[in-house]
Amino acid sequence: MRSVRSHLKLTVNLILNLALTPIYLFVFTVTTILAVSHAFPARVSRANLRNQKNAGAVSAVFGTSAVLFHYFLILIEDVVFWPLGALIIKHNDTVKNDITNASNFAADSHRGLAVLSAHFGNIEVTADCVFLTALRHAHRDSRVIALAKPSKSRLATNFLAWYRRIRGLDIIQTNRKDFVRAMMQGFKQRRAVALLIDQKPARAGLFVNFLGTPAAFPEGGIEIAVRSQAEFVCITSRRIFPGIYTYEGRWLKDEIRSNQPVKTIMESYAAWLENVIHKSPWQWCWDYKKWSRVQAPTLKPAGNN
Repeated sequence: MRSVRSHLKLTVNLILNLALTPIYLFVFTVTTILAVSHAFPARVSRANLRNQKNAGAVSAVFGTSAVLFHYFLILIEDVVFWPLGALIIKHNDTVKNDITNASNFAADSHRGLAVLSAHFGNIEVTADCVFLTALRHAHRDSRVIALAKPSKSRLATNFLAWYRRIRGLDIIQTNRKDFVRAMMQGFKQRRAVALLIDQKPARAGLFVNFLGTPAAFPEGGIEIAVRSQAEFVCITSRRIFPGIYTYEGRWLKDEIRSNQPVKTIMESYAAWLENVIHKSPWQWCWDYKKWSRVQAPTLKPAGNN
């Protein structure tokens, strides 16, 4: 019966992709035109691709077009494929076993689970992957908690919060006065708390090497999770074909027990994300000003030459 459902789901997926092919071609043409423009996201994306991937002018334009097209695919997957039950997640057994072991260990140790993810693939599909590999196998029925930075538009913020709730996410807005306490309460309840930490923090941040250049990462969520004695995993969805995903991830088993857990966890996360980006480079948000802040030089103690 499961095999029949899987084949039916795949058939619906392929039919949808075939029907959407003319739209795909039109949208990719539009994104290619946008990719050569001086609009903010295209300009930043081209610069990042040149600086961090040594892309030539043509490659930077193609990559930017592919990134913009990736955003369109996320929209199509969320409003067409998911409502029609045509989103497919293919298991990665190695990753599944590693994340499942981490989740079971956290549950047996009465700990929460800090899920470090990124703006890669499809965030809502990533939540599905967390449920498949972590919550279900640890006999947890609670939903994934995700921290979310509110939009400048209240309407957009409320809509995204509503949509993510129906996709299995409980949202904690980071502008809440008690969001730190709410996050710690989630860990105390042994729930999975997702942290998207690939963006540049508004200020401060921890600098680690990322794609060849030091970049600032927000460390506050990791510090709270460390204080809450949570277990750490990295996980993200990765598109194979429109509407068909696998997932990448690993258990940061040793990092949490190091002498400098926050720094060690961040370095391992950045290295893991680099590897995922190399596999599917256009599914990450190259239009972030990730490297716009330069690390302040370390001052030597007085008297040292």
